[in-house]
Amino acid sequence: MNDQVMNEAPALETEAAPVESNVVEIKVANPTPEEMTSLRASISENFNFAVDVKEVKFNFKKSKDKDTKIETIRHPVQLALPYPSIEGLLEIIEVGSTPEGKLQLDLLMDCMADVINAAARDILYDDMEMTAATFPVDSVSWDAISKIPKVQRRGGGIPKETWEAFAEDYVSCMPNATGKTVEAITNMAAILKNRLSNIKTNKPVLKLVVEQLAIYAGVSTQVEEYKECVEFLVKKADDLLNVSQEQLLAAL
Repeated sequence: MNDQVMNEAPALETEAAPVESNVVEIKVANPTPEEMTSLRASISENFNFAVDVKEVKFNFKKSKDKDTKIETIRHPVQLALPYPSIEGLLEIIEVGSTPEGKLQLDLLMDCMADVINAAARDILYDDMEMTAATFPVDSVSWDAISKIPKVQRRGGGIPKETWEAFAEDYVSCMPNATGKTVEAITNMAAILKNRLSNIKTNKPVLKLVVEQLAIYAGVSTQVEEYKECVEFLVKKADDLLNVSQEQLLAAL
């Protein structure tokens, strides 16, 4: 991005203000709708290849210092980010044949590899006994992955740390919300963190998963941070609930 774009971008001034004695709130001056429109247009005009500029919202997890017990809450940040358009992708491929553009093409290929690896990882999560000899390679072709519902594809890309933090939040807020024991809630959190891999044929438990996630979404103060985890799990549970006995037998 050149200097002109940077100068036109609205300033995102942050401040840290104590809300309570043990809580620090980090605020941010996000662009107004008018400023965001202007920023997106400026980036699109001045970028070094064809891009689609989209507004993206970044949420942040709460953090708590182990020593001081001070909890830090950072407000969401809204950015305008450039994504290569179809024309931009073609430009990247064209310049990739030159020494100057090879790094761009390498990055594009790495991104494609990440998508395929994530799809393969999802399959491995669903079958603990999978090996190279039994792995369904056709399932991770670019065509096959493109036909997987978007919310389900995204599950494979959720970092392990996010799944672990989601499980911790689930355990912290669900005992009071459901009246269940911490042990029962912890057991359900383990099922969720493992992406339902051990209960995919257990329809009563799958129904319970959907019910409990609905409760979690209503009581957790951090549900926005783990929205992708919840969406992935609900979609997967719904898909598994709708699998017929014939389909299950065919898959075995």
